[in-house]
Amino acid sequence: MTKMKTLSILSLVIVLLFVLSACSGGNTPPPAKPSDSTNQEAEGSKNQEEEKEPVVEEEKYDLGGREIRFSAWWDGTPNADTPEGEKALALQAEVEKKYNVKIKYVAQDMWETAEKFSSTVMAGEPFADVVLVPHVFVLSLLKGGYYTALDDFMNVKEESKLSDLIIQSGSYGTGKTYGFLNSVALYDNTGLFYNKRIFQDAGLPTPTELQEQGKWDWDTFVDVAKKLTISKSGNGKTDQWGLTGSQMTLGSYLIYSNGGVIYDEDTEKIALDSPNAMEGLEMMNKLYNEYKIVKRDEGNSWEDPVRYFREGKVAMYPAGLWEVGRFQKEMVDEYAFVPFPKGPKADGFIMGQPQMHINVIPRGVKDPKVVYKIWEDLQDFEHIDENNRTTAESWFTDEASVENALDTLNIIKFARYGGLNIDDAMWDLVRDISDSKLTPASGVAKLMPVMQASVDKVLKGTE
Repeated sequence: MTKMKTLSILSLVIVLLFVLSACSGGNTPPPAKPSDSTNQEAEGSKNQEEEKEPVVEEEKYDLGGREIRFSAWWDGTPNADTPEGEKALALQAEVEKKYNVKIKYVAQDMWETAEKFSSTVMAGEPFADVVLVPHVFVLSLLKGGYYTALDDFMNVKEESKLSDLIIQSGSYGTGKTYGFLNSVALYDNTGLFYNKRIFQDAGLPTPTELQEQGKWDWDTFVDVAKKLTISKSGNGKTDQWGLTGSQMTLGSYLIYSNGGVIYDEDTEKIALDSPNAMEGLEMMNKLYNEYKIVKRDEGNSWEDPVRYFREGKVAMYPAGLWEVGRFQKEMVDEYAFVPFPKGPKADGFIMGQPQMHINVIPRGVKDPKVVYKIWEDLQDFEHIDENNRTTAESWFTDEASVENALDTLNIIKFARYGGLNIDDAMWDLVRDISDSKLTPASGVAKLMPVMQASVDKVLKGTE
């Protein structure tokens, strides 16, 4: 529209100049004959204009006022009371006008998403046009044939703004892209939080300082955790620990940080018996049963570890970035963030990414290409890095933690097993190891066949 207005104004100016010239023509001497240099300049200008690409008008759409629904397990409606919300609402208004649609955000219970998704698709009336699917349901719904592949209506590489990482990760090894995001969600990434005061009181280098010195690995991690697991009261009873976290968190982070995986996406096999993974489980066994530096939960693996960290009873807490919201306001001590320490078989820091919630278009949605374009137009692709930095700065007060949070996007190793129904068996494994009921070797030998059977059922579409 701006280009058309500019052309109209330019045309009007030319016409006015022509009229003024004609009106004063009787008193104006005839123009001098152009020199050769003038002719050459004019010819060059003409050639440049011919070389310019023709203006391509933006494709127009009209969905007749149709309601386009976006689903997540929260209400995604922008908040008009914030600057970000105002900006999002203004963009939404532009998109609604461009496509002649009305955008609505649907809050769907996370754990009921799969049933609602499959039943409405089977009925021929998908409950939303774009659905953010929880990682635990992604693969089962994919294998059930409930998604629309973006490749069915567009050249994803050339016609979308999706990064190569998202295109690859949204294909799940199928060769077609089903899932999409504007980027990997920063809040889903993981690492290790630590209490600054506890390190300061002990006179120990912080994990950040150890990282800067190139010493942040399993050995120094264990060393500081041992030194910080003490009886502050002096009665011989431990009342401060070096570490806390659920068994699942510690077990999986140790596996990934050593270059191992729980599930190998390329081979579609459980890979807990690999040397890298086994070494991670053996370290977990030592943390709990030999070094005894982990503050165990008191029956609630979800609430207890974060509570211990908030209360200043533990020095280090491995967790996801999204968990900042669980302790940020209540925590008295300052905290910081680093990658989980590097394992002996890893060349650098590795962040395992076992989960990835992702947007999909349900099978049966009308005009899927236009629906995708509407979603894409609502995204702020140009400011992803800037927005991630703003988010990280809202979580941390020190620049090193901000940079470490942002760097998680560079050290991702996908090993997604959400939806393969192996969580229960994995929980049994790490609990039995931490409770000394099984050794890592015997536990893996016992539970790997069970886990692989679950994987095979899901991938064959029989689960």
